[in-house]
Amino acid sequence: MKLALYGGSFDPPHAGHVAVVTEALKILPVDKIIIVPASRNPFKTSVIASGLQRYAWLKEIFSPYKQVEISDFEISQRRSVYTIETVKHYAQSYDEIYLIIGADNLEKLSDWYCADELNALVHWVVAARQNIPIPKTMIRLDVDIPISSSDFRSSYCPLGLETDIENKIITYYKEHNEPAN
Repeated sequence: MKLALYGGSFDPPHAGHVAVVTEALKILPVDKIIIVPASRNPFKTSVIASGLQRYAWLKEIFSPYKQVEISDFEISQRRSVYTIETVKHYAQSYDEIYLIIGADNLEKLSDWYCADELNALVHWVVAARQNIPIPKTMIRLDVDIPISSSDFRSSYCPLGLETDIENKIITYYKEHNEPAN
């Protein structure tokens, strides 16, 4: 069986994340996509929404997608979990793993923990973003949606989600985050 893993902070999840999953389901030869929200991203200092909150939002957003599962693997560790750990966890049950990342991660990919080992274990799938060049050796997802979680946290710009879940997320962030002016 073939699996695509899509990890990230998802703080908050938005239409760009949905577009990545939708495009991946169209072009990747996988049986399932597992979305793995991080408890704490090793490259970020903090998150606004708790892991369980982000997990619940992702479950709601992706509930209509039969080939998509939301995992609490990293959240349940209650620490920063390296991608290699998550890949090895799922490699026990799947023959091939496709790892979905945003193009904004490419610059620091060589800094990832056990980058060479990770490179040997996965097929890289890169979501286009901000005209960042994507190596020909990686699978490209053309989903350049101009929404980012950090932009949302600073200005509460629209997330492009279904109204009910978007309103829940906006309310949460207005109560728990002070946007920068």
